[in-house]
Amino acid sequence: MYYAPHTLQLKVITPPDKDEYNRPVDGSGGESWETVCRCRCDDNSTKEFRSENGDIYRPDYHVVCERNIRVRAGDSVRCMDNGHVRGEGKVYMVKNTNYLGYSELWM
Repeated sequence: MYYAPHTLQLKVITPPDKDEYNRPVDGSGGESWETVCRCRCDDNSTKEFRSENGDIYRPDYHVVCERNIRVRAGDSVRCMDNGHVRGEGKVYMVKNTNYLGYSELWM
């Protein structure tokens, strides 16, 4: 990609540790953000998706990434722009290309 000013991050949730009685241990587990790749995050105002049961979904952001990534539909991601959140949300749909080596996300 020639223009990738943002950084894509994936929310990683770690379950809490358990003691010998299968109770959660205080202070263990939590959530963190893992950097995935460089990307471009654009506002989306025109593209609509229709589900099989007829629901209409219009995502807020369209993200184009440098390469095929391991993000799936339903994951929580955010795009960072110099330490500020550019866009954040749940991924609705992921499209990976074979030849060009980039991915598109709608969230």
